[in-house]
Amino acid sequence: MGKTRPQWREFFYGGLASCLAEATTMPLDVIKVRMQIQGTGGLTVFATSYQAAAHLWTNEGLLAFWTGTSPAILRQATYGTLRVGLYVRAKSAFGVEENSIEPFPLRKMLAGIVSGSFAAAMCNPTDLIKVRMQSSRLPGSSIPHYQNVFHAASSIVKEGGWIGLYRGVGPTTGRAAVVAAAELGSYDEIKMFLRRRGAQEGVPLHLGTAALAGLCATAASSPFDVVKSRVMSQPVNARGEGIRYSGMIDCIQKSFRNEGIRFMWRGFFANYLNKGPTVVLFFALYEQVQYRLDLLLDG
Repeated sequence: MGKTRPQWREFFYGGLASCLAEATTMPLDVIKVRMQIQGTGGLTVFATSYQAAAHLWTNEGLLAFWTGTSPAILRQATYGTLRVGLYVRAKSAFGVEENSIEPFPLRKMLAGIVSGSFAAAMCNPTDLIKVRMQSSRLPGSSIPHYQNVFHAASSIVKEGGWIGLYRGVGPTTGRAAVVAAAELGSYDEIKMFLRRRGAQEGVPLHLGTAALAGLCATAASSPFDVVKSRVMSQPVNARGEGIRYSGMIDCIQKSFRNEGIRFMWRGFFANYLNKGPTVVLFFALYEQVQYRLDLLLDG
């Protein structure tokens, strides 16, 4: 994924592209979260993503589509930076040479698992804050309305101590490992597969490959994404413990018992509408950021 360059650039380029893609697709992420947590605790149920979007527009206004933007950008500036930078380093550690077009699907997936899980575990507080800020405005939600990122963080710490910032770290880390393997690994491998068959480096190759990578990532991560959203968005008791679910396994068991296997892909269309454009934008931006900034920095 790019030319030989100083290691810090991989981290910087990945974080910059992640932040730009996240800001652009934030409304889709808000709709996705609303769709995924519906049905829990008697919250409003939306039949379609369009209905959820219409409800947001009618009852909460245009700015509601950017609820949680600050923690989302903060998360990408940390998680996105670590994920991409560590993925490039992990690939090298597992024996994948830079610029090689040879097939190494398992090594690239393993690199994605390592980089995604580590980055997500480290940056869980920003993801938790983002989800809770988005969920707090849902009709019937018992989550208090937060004024900003710092208010949300202090409120969460007050409710459950510093450990409260790591609520949902299990499903978050599991999802991130799967997403990074399916997204980064599949993009890398599909792109090299097409190049071995004569495809030329350029925007059309980046866009087509990214669209396929987005579909792979959405299909693989949807069950984790639903569980993560539900665990993180639930209200807590005086001890900072979740009222609805004690953890990831409890959430899976209760959701399966009440809703059947379909709960694992609840909001799938909304998730892909979010994940697909985000992945396409991210990789398109990442490729251009690499190319343009390398030219600038290398003279």
